[in-house]
Amino acid sequence: MTGVLDKPNPTQNAEVEKDGTNITFNEQTNYVPKRTIIAIFLACSSVDLLALMDQTTLAASLSIIGNALGASNQTSWISGGYFVTSTCFQLLYGKLSDIWSRKLVLFVGLAIFFFGSLAASLAQTATQLIIFRAFTGVGGGGLMTVAQMIVSDVVPLRERGKYQGILGAVVAIANGIGPVIGGALASRSEDSWRWIFRLNLPLTALTTLAVFFFMPLRKVTGDWKVKVKAIDFFGVVLALGGTSVLLLGLTWGGGEYEWKSSHVIATLVVGIAISIAFVVWQWRGTSTPLVPMHIFRGRIVNGACLTMFINGWNFLVQVYYIPTFYQLVFGYSTVKAATMLLPITLMQTVSSTGSGLVVHWVGRYRECILFGWIVWAVGLGLFSTLDKDSGLGKQIGYGILTGVGVGNTLQPSLIAVQAGVERRDMAVVTSFRNFVRNLGGTLGLAIAGTIINNVVSSSISVLDLNESQSRSLLSSPQSYLSKLSAEEAEHVRGVLTPAYQKGFRIIFIVGASLAAFAFLLAIWLMPQVGLNRADDQALKEEAKKRLEGQDEEKRLKRAG
Repeated sequence: MTGVLDKPNPTQNAEVEKDGTNITFNEQTNYVPKRTIIAIFLACSSVDLLALMDQTTLAASLSIIGNALGASNQTSWISGGYFVTSTCFQLLYGKLSDIWSRKLVLFVGLAIFFFGSLAASLAQTATQLIIFRAFTGVGGGGLMTVAQMIVSDVVPLRERGKYQGILGAVVAIANGIGPVIGGALASRSEDSWRWIFRLNLPLTALTTLAVFFFMPLRKVTGDWKVKVKAIDFFGVVLALGGTSVLLLGLTWGGGEYEWKSSHVIATLVVGIAISIAFVVWQWRGTSTPLVPMHIFRGRIVNGACLTMFINGWNFLVQVYYIPTFYQLVFGYSTVKAATMLLPITLMQTVSSTGSGLVVHWVGRYRECILFGWIVWAVGLGLFSTLDKDSGLGKQIGYGILTGVGVGNTLQPSLIAVQAGVERRDMAVVTSFRNFVRNLGGTLGLAIAGTIINNVVSSSISVLDLNESQSRSLLSSPQSYLSKLSAEEAEHVRGVLTPAYQKGFRIIFIVGASLAAFAFLLAIWLMPQVGLNRADDQALKEEAKKRLEGQDEEKRLKRAG
């Protein structure tokens, strides 16, 4: 029993043997006219906007939500729960979309995202909110990844740069306005934070309609039993188990437990062991792997994954900690601190679009990536020099440099990694790249939190606080200060401000060092390859004939 597959070229099939049965599925490459590309692109943009707005609206409002629910010591898990599940399921979306089709998998992700957001908006306790956010992450983890795959299905590799670049601009816009909207909504009243999640509901509904009406994507044909047989269920268990346990340890580390505690060490050891078992199983144990090991034979995939790990680290640390930096060191309000991300995100928008156009016009991604990493390193290095006396010009200028770096590294690396594999591996390598990026972001947040806590804990020892007071001050400094008299608050602030400034300086120096290291990795592991595939023209002709056949069928139906 077989399905049907268009092979890497228009007439061949990429076959997979499983238990003596030939299982094949049609490739979803479907080059379409420009007017259709624009419609699909707008739908993909709405998917990206939805996924990123959900994450970034929380960035500036976690402490407010924690205080409202009386659980300021659990705020890290409100975002952490989402990142754990979204990262875990990131690995699965590439293979599942190859088997069940991009559109169907995207609809499932949107449905999970909708009901998770609805439940989060109704949460009465921090524990409920964490659980509902984790459920939302199951759907949210695949939204951006599948949108990237869809653009790659309908646009040739070289032309992909301008569209992926503009998608990168959408990402930047969401990162810029999300914290501002989140901070503004959460600050209005004690319960107004719920609107952060309620906002997702109409956005998800509109996005679903856009996907339904404006994405004429190819279906994956074949019997459902064949499709189920093609899923590596044991690999799924290993992937989810290993990733979730590993991320649990990384999220615990330096926050709820010390890195040397048995909780953290045990989860990290078990997570790494299961992850190694997953790699061995994918390599030797299954004929239908979730992540085919042959994609790592080329330098580009390895280089893209390593640099994207660093990209995720620096990116999420910026989104979550730069607003906090401005609140605690400069004394800015929640909304004003969030607006200080705008120089970064606005320049990320410009540079992402610009780098995409350069890739399209010149056919080269390497120079964009190298330029981006070195500028990012300089920007974060300069951020480490900021103190409470630094002027607004420096704050904005350093943000602009950082944004240029982000925009030039994110989307060109996607083009590079897709160019480094055969067409049939495009979905898998895209999802793995995003998985590694999320993994880097999770580790970055954990390490950054540890650095801040260690530096501040050491500094506040002079205040003679008991353990409960110290924990309250570390988990929510703004809330703690608001309960003190003006004189006491000023005294505590005099200790806190230089401590936080020192902690953030270390974070920015680490980020700058990692960006410089990524620059060296990119030089070594990310050579330039051609962006024109041999079968592009044939696929365009095939798509044109298929479209003409559909138009003729519609004409005959109207005539009949």
